[in-house]
Amino acid sequence: MDFILTQIIGGIAYILLSISYFKKEKNKILFMQIFAYIMFTIHYYMLSGITGATCNLLGLIALIIIYLFEKYNVKNKKVLIICMIPFVAIISLITFQDIFSIFPIIASVTVIISFISDNEKIIRIIGVVSAICWLLYAFVYKSYVSIVFEALTLLFVLGALLKNDGEIQKKNK
Repeated sequence: MDFILTQIIGGIAYILLSISYFKKEKNKILFMQIFAYIMFTIHYYMLSGITGATCNLLGLIALIIIYLFEKYNVKNKKVLIICMIPFVAIISLITFQDIFSIFPIIASVTVIISFISDNEKIIRIIGVVSAICWLLYAFVYKSYVSIVFEALTLLFVLGALLKNDGEIQKKNK
């Protein structure tokens, strides 16, 4: 029963993440991802993927901070994010379980880097990198729902990237 519940929680997380990339505004992308990261943290904790759970928890904290910075128009967000990258890397390395733990660390650091950007295209490209890293981690920790949804997320993000690029090209003509 725990295995099924774990897979359902992971499924909810991936659906929320996938939907977030179709949002056109950065605040809406971040807001949806906050809820996804809550579910990711629970999911990987239940799978005993401690590095994955830790990376998601740290990512959640970063998302909340960036969301609040965006909402209240705080200007110095880049300094905070640059300080968070080594913090995330150090905490993640402390919970390092095996060589495959490097994948959620890479995914987490790249996602934090995307928070500095105001370019939605860069955010989506980083989403592709993150999806690939989490897909590899999911194989190792036997998160079958994650394998399916990371593959789907990869397709959704690529679709959103193409869709939004097409809209931009139409506007420029």
